[in-house]
Amino acid sequence: MNPNYTEFKFPQIKAHPWHKVFQKKLPPEAMDLVSRFLQYSPDLRCTAMEACMHPFFDELRDPNTRLPNGHPLPPLFNFRSQELNGIPPEVVERLVPEHARRQNLFMALRT
Repeated sequence: MNPNYTEFKFPQIKAHPWHKVFQKKLPPEAMDLVSRFLQYSPDLRCTAMEACMHPFFDELRDPNTRLPNGHPLPPLFNFRSQELNGIPPEVVERLVPEHARRQNLFMALRT
């Protein structure tokens, strides 16, 4: 990756399947997300925003999801407008679930 050090040829190492590395009960979405984080090339790695939108976190976008003690989740999607500034609307739509968008709009109208 260092452009000044192109002479050395690293040995090719065969990938070890994630299902052999992690517990068998690990969801496929989790293995996919880890794979995206651990890409050798930075250009191929997922960004923080892409990670937040990954299907592994879809459960957090479900309005019926509860904490193990039965309490509702804390507000996870109450972004400030500055935090979402410059992010395409389709990305915000995927990131922030509809129920949270409605709640945030309601809260913005109250203040």
